[in-house]
Amino acid sequence: MEFSFEYSDLLKVMNNNLAVIQSLAYIGILLLYIPYRFLISLFKQAPDGKLNIIGLLYFGTTWFMGAIIVGIMQYTEQSVLKMYLVWIIIVLINLMFVLNNNSLLYKVYQRKIKEILKKE
Repeated sequence: MEFSFEYSDLLKVMNNNLAVIQSLAYIGILLLYIPYRFLISLFKQAPDGKLNIIGLLYFGTTWFMGAIIVGIMQYTEQSVLKMYLVWIIIVLINLMFVLNNNSLLYKVYQRKIKEILKKE
């Protein structure tokens, strides 16, 4: 007995077009920072507050790691769906790391800022 299923049209289009996953990895995650920044201003959070710094760290790390991995994988003739799944895994791992270590990351950020301000 065979299991027959179809995946959604979005995945079909993505599988046929490598540029979609490349643009998602290279600039897509940075475009997500715009609505995130809007929500921070809507909730009246400080620009250098914990929520903004942790979010910026998450977006920056995901962009950097995702762009490198997808850039390497495009030369190994992998299917685009595999590249997309790897990119999604990177996003989820970075999100779990940032959520689990947010207070430590913010303390490190505050310490570095104080060191920079003392030098000036």
